[in-house]
Order: sequence, then structure tokens, then C-alpha cells
Amino acid sequence: MYIDCDSHYFPVKFLEGVSARYPRSPRVVRNGDDVRSVLPDGTLIKNQAPKGRWHLDTRDQHVDWEGFDVHVLIPENRELLYTWDRDLGCELARAYNDAVAQDLKECAHPEKYLGVCWVFLPDVEESCREVERALKTLGLKAVKFMGGFENANLGAEKLWPLYDKICELDIPILVHDTASDRDGHPNPALVGIEQLFLEADNNALAFLLAFPFRYMVDIGSLILRGALKEFPRLRICFVEGSGAFVPWLMERLDMDVKAKQRLGKLPSEFFNQIWVSAFAAETSLRYVCDFWRDHNLTVGSDYPHGDPSATWNVGTVKMIKELKGISDLDKEKILGANAMRLFGL
Repeated sequence: MYIDCDSHYFPVKFLEGVSARYPRSPRVVRNGDDVRSVLPDGTLIKNQAPKGRWHLDTRDQHVDWEGFDVHVLIPENRELLYTWDRDLGCELARAYNDAVAQDLKECAHPEKYLGVCWVFLPDVEESCREVERALKTLGLKAVKFMGGFENANLGAEKLWPLYDKICELDIPILVHDTASDRDGHPNPALVGIEQLFLEADNNALAFLLAFPFRYMVDIGSLILRGALKEFPRLRICFVEGSGAFVPWLMERLDMDVKAKQRLGKLPSEFFNQIWVSAFAAETSLRYVCDFWRDHNLTVGSDYPHGDPSATWNVGTVKMIKELKGISDLDKEKILGANAMRLFGL
């Protein structure tokens, strides 16, 4: 089974319901198949094209063409940030999860998709309730985080009650941040974003560097602050940050001379709980596979985005199979076997 671990979904109905009750909510402007998400003042958040972004039966054609058996439906980014007011953020989470579960029930081939819930992470207590509802009542299969928030990295103890609940439910966390906030400005949660956006002639730096910077901080926080030790069943996949940084980060974290005494093992040994979704175009993956022998690498096409990481329009599976210097076994692990372990399939 080949699994696309980075494909995005935008169930149109979830904003149509929320915006009627919350004046501050983002909303949908729709003219037939022309669907756009906007702020209350009409500022464009995103043009929700192509139709497969929000219509699963249209999307089926792309899934088949790509060579994947299953798409992981990661919630769209800019409409679902942690910068909303708390009441609106929690309502957006409930509405999104209801809508994606309903779309999966109504589509022709639900077996091709893994539904992922979203929770408003700043409200940890409500997140615990919502993730349980999304899994037990709605049948979704994972939860998405946007990364850190309000000066809290993912290892922060305030999140530990949620980690306890997620371990009880036996589901993975998918971490996928965004380079831009809902109004197109730099996402303030990204590490180093202020410096990167000083490079006014090259805004690609925010995407190219800020994603892996953010993920390195959060992985280090999860390990060194003891979250992965406290929750050995926790499984976390970092999406769209590349895989090439992993060997460097392993060695760097192991430089903490007191970490092994405090944690019971080297920081790098906790990477059995970390999955990383790589780009199909990363030729450096052969070095990652050599260094991280029991690796948890997966792959994503970034469907239907147009970011530099996007390979859905050129053939993600084909690109992985043609990579040089990687064994057939490692390619099969990247294309599906590791993701099957991540999702408990």
C-alpha cells in the first residue's frame, strides 16, 4: 500500500456553517466550482482550486494517476491557525472535523482516504475532548498540529494531558505548519521568520528554511523536555520540512552531555517515535537512509499546492522509485510501509 502523507483537503461546508454564527470567521465565496476562502472584509485567503482540493470524487482521478493507494487528508493551513480567538478556533475545529467525516461518508471511495482531525491547540482541555470525539464518534484516523503556539513548543508540559489522550486513542500526530498567516503575512510561529522576511527579494526563504527550523525546535523540545520519554507510545510525523536535516539533528541533540542520564538513553534513540515526510526530489535521502538505518521516512506529494515541494503534478511515486543509491527495501518503506506503521494499518 502506497500512502501520500502530505495531501491537503478543504471541506467547503465547514466554513459555510461557522461564518453564519461568527462574524469574525473566515468564509467561503462560491460560484459553481470556483471556491474561495476569504476574511470577513473580503481579503482572499486562498483560491480553493483545483476542484479535487474540496471534492473527493474528483480527486480520485489524481490519486489513481499518481500511483498512491491512499491520500492522508491533511486539513488546509491558513484557515486553521492558532491565532483565532479561542471560541472561534474551537468552533472551527468542530466544524472542520464534522465536515470531513461527512464528506468521507458520502464519497464513492472512502477507502482511498485517511481523514485527519484538527484541534485548536491553545485550548488543551477542549482539544482533549475534540480529538476523542473525532476519533470515537467521527471515525477520523489522526490529528494535525500546526506546530508550536504562544511561545510554547511541542515539548511543553501544558500539552502533556493531550498527549496522554492521544496515546490512549492510539493515533498519530501530523505536524504541518504554514509559511504565511491567513492574511498572507509571515506566520509568527515559524522560527527565524522575521529575519527570513527581511530578504524582501526572496520570500521563498520563509518556506525553504522556516519549516525545517520550526520542526527541529519542536523535535528537540519533545525529546529534551522529556515528552517522548513520558509518552513512549506517542507517534509524530513532521510533514513538508524535508528529511535531509534528520542526521544532523540527531548528532546535534546527542551533544547534550547530560541528556542520556536525564532521559535514560541518547536523544537520537527517541527518533523511533518520530516520522518525517520527505520530498520525492530529495536526492540526499540516500544519505539519510544510510545514517538513519531504521528510518521512519515517508513521502508526500503536497497535493494540490504549488509549493517548491509539490510533486503531485510530476509523479511522486515514480520519482521515489527512480532515486539513485537507495535500496528497493528503503523505497518501499518510504512509499508506504513506514506510513502503515505510523497509522497502525
